[in-house]
Amino acid sequence: MSQISYAQDNAANAENSTELNDLLADVTAADASDDKGSTPPANEPSPESTATPVAAEQPTPVEIKEAETLPVIAVKQAEPSAPQHARLEEIVVTATKRAENARDLPSSVVALSGADLEQKGAQGQEDFLKLVPGVTFTNDSTTASRITFRGIGADLNTSNTVGVFLGDIPFDDPILPRVTLDPNPFDMARIEVLKGPQGTLFGGSALNGAVRYIPEEPQLGQWSVKTYGQYENVISSDTGRSFGGAINIPVGETVAFRLVGFDRKSPGWVDDLGRNIDNVNAIDQQGGRALALWRPNDSWKISALATLQRTFIHDTALTDNRDGNLSRSNTPQASPTHTRYDLESIGVQYSFEKFDVLSQTSRTYKNFHAIADGSRIGNLLPSPPPSVTITNDNESTSYMQELRFTSNNDFSDTWKWLGGIFYRKHEMNEVSNILASSLQLPLISIIYPTLEDLIPGIGGTITPDGQINLVQGKADPIIVTDAALFSEVTATFWDDLEITLGLRAFRAVSDSRVFFSGPLAITKTLPAGSSQGVNEGTLVERGLNPKFAIKYQINDDMNIYGSVSKGFRYGGAQVLVGTLTSTAPDTFKSDYIWNYEIGLRTNWLDNTLFVDVTPFYLQWKQPQLQQADASGLGSFFDNVGGARSLGVETAIRYLTFIPGLEVAFAGSYVDTVTTVPFTASNGDAVKPGTSWPLAAKWQSSSTVSYSHSLWSSWIGGGSATYTTISSAPNTLNYLDTVFGYKTLDLNLTLRNPEIMSKPELSLTLSNATDTRGIISGVNNPQFPKDHVYIKPRTLIARLSFNF
Repeated sequence: MSQISYAQDNAANAENSTELNDLLADVTAADASDDKGSTPPANEPSPESTATPVAAEQPTPVEIKEAETLPVIAVKQAEPSAPQHARLEEIVVTATKRAENARDLPSSVVALSGADLEQKGAQGQEDFLKLVPGVTFTNDSTTASRITFRGIGADLNTSNTVGVFLGDIPFDDPILPRVTLDPNPFDMARIEVLKGPQGTLFGGSALNGAVRYIPEEPQLGQWSVKTYGQYENVISSDTGRSFGGAINIPVGETVAFRLVGFDRKSPGWVDDLGRNIDNVNAIDQQGGRALALWRPNDSWKISALATLQRTFIHDTALTDNRDGNLSRSNTPQASPTHTRYDLESIGVQYSFEKFDVLSQTSRTYKNFHAIADGSRIGNLLPSPPPSVTITNDNESTSYMQELRFTSNNDFSDTWKWLGGIFYRKHEMNEVSNILASSLQLPLISIIYPTLEDLIPGIGGTITPDGQINLVQGKADPIIVTDAALFSEVTATFWDDLEITLGLRAFRAVSDSRVFFSGPLAITKTLPAGSSQGVNEGTLVERGLNPKFAIKYQINDDMNIYGSVSKGFRYGGAQVLVGTLTSTAPDTFKSDYIWNYEIGLRTNWLDNTLFVDVTPFYLQWKQPQLQQADASGLGSFFDNVGGARSLGVETAIRYLTFIPGLEVAFAGSYVDTVTTVPFTASNGDAVKPGTSWPLAAKWQSSSTVSYSHSLWSSWIGGGSATYTTISSAPNTLNYLDTVFGYKTLDLNLTLRNPEIMSKPELSLTLSNATDTRGIISGVNNPQFPKDHVYIKPRTLIARLSFNF
């Protein structure tokens, strides 16, 4: 039965209210007779409503409002219609800095539900990026993580080609990244993966894509509490646990706060045989967020956010083999890493009749401290080799201001636009050392026979136990500023054709002074008789970053688009410490990329089947690479060569005719090779057609999920996800290969959304086949055995409540 409410305010209708109420009574009685026995009990959800991967879209009856004089008309359908079946959910994202349906955008955006990631026990980027083909993740457990989109990835120590954001706030370091934004997915609304250049709206922080974390916002007028506890068991290794909670606190009807916190102890799985210590790579992590929202009226929205996360990695996950053994015996000392970041932001938005104005002021702070065992480089020195320790301390702060103007739905049915101003000032300090102990003084004179007075002259010190500072580098505050104007306009023609134009004009300035000293820190810039060398430089760059897209809505179930967009990455002054015969330039320039993309988005079988295909072609100009000097110990940044990437991505989701059963597949083919020959500073020739590092040609992710009502209001479900990734070189000169493995993840859930605490229990078996996949390999010819494996078979049990 369909019920429709009509509010009528004229006297004639009021006089007929008695007749209408009699009609309502007759129709209601007839409906009750017709529907007798056909309505399920209220506490038994229909199969469609229990399917967890999808949202059941059923028409909701409009409530009958009580009124003293206003009549209510109930209209009975001539023929009962069939019940609406469940349909695939279309997700709203803010990838364009306004809320839009992801499948309506002329670009490739993948949205991952925070609730789904929580259910599977995801803790970091490595747990969810594998679900997005065309995306690879690598981490050597000593430097910042690197994310590669469509074969375009950052070289070691260069700034990321993929930006990571908390909402619209960039977290990347425009130079020498050390700390990765990798918040626990707990209480995240979603994570958006934006493929392709995002330079028009997000600037030099997103050369070829972005990962945006979108936290849950405070909710006005309602209390809520959610909490979880998680147990993790790496089979045949160690166990860990984590727990967290979130509370939403309303204050009156216009103010709300949301507080989130978690504590995680992640188990290790690598054994240090030389020191006889098991599971050395355990992780301790704590973090929290505080969010506030004030809506004094419909025009004003004032929000604030503060987040903090600390991570302590007890030791590196490096192994010394490719045999699948989760162990090493070549590190006589531990390599711990401490990282911390915090971020604060205040947003003030005012809505005019036709457009909104937003001011967002933000600050990020990052601190990195690492001690790495470098004793393996001792074989470069005469026997007996010394014990070598590499230390690094890095601290950075960014201040950001964005003022943005955005048209709203009342502006026009044909036009929508946004524009704004962005400014950032980034400051970084870094101190790095290479220390050697038990290094005998006579050996110094043998290695450097013409520099017998080098130790006191350079300022190196020798401790009583024979420790010497081989290389010491210290930077004055390295300052990078970025000022930009940006805009994007979309026009709709004939209701079916959309054209989008975007442009960003920017000016970036980078300035640095790096001081270095020590017996190995001899470069061409070292003044004669001086105790230290200096690398210094200033780079000023101006540029335009355009975007063009056209989309045609073929019919209600199909659209096609084409886009051309440009992305860029900040250049800068030389910041690495050179040694021996280093030939580092004073500065390195911004690199940029052009992306050409076509996308087809289709819906079939009444929105139960999505099929998407996206071919693309990218041209990368003057990529920034880290070049090694002749010693193999020093390095610097430079712009060399070029690359192109050609590929296609496809995604299929099907909500089958079996209630609650969904299958999904996503796959990609990417071929990324160099296009310009060059000779590396160590003499290696890189020819056109050389495969780009970390660019896996083939990837796929296949998921089968099922959800069904069990008894009373309990719902059970399960899923199986199978992922594949082909092998890829780890460096341009093929020192090693990474990837080339397959994994299987299994998940079971039991939940009850009807009782007050909404309990949910999930069991996940990740890497069920216990595959020994390699995600990081050797980056230096002096360390040919260094490898990092993916986490072995792990059982995760998670219990959560939501009040």
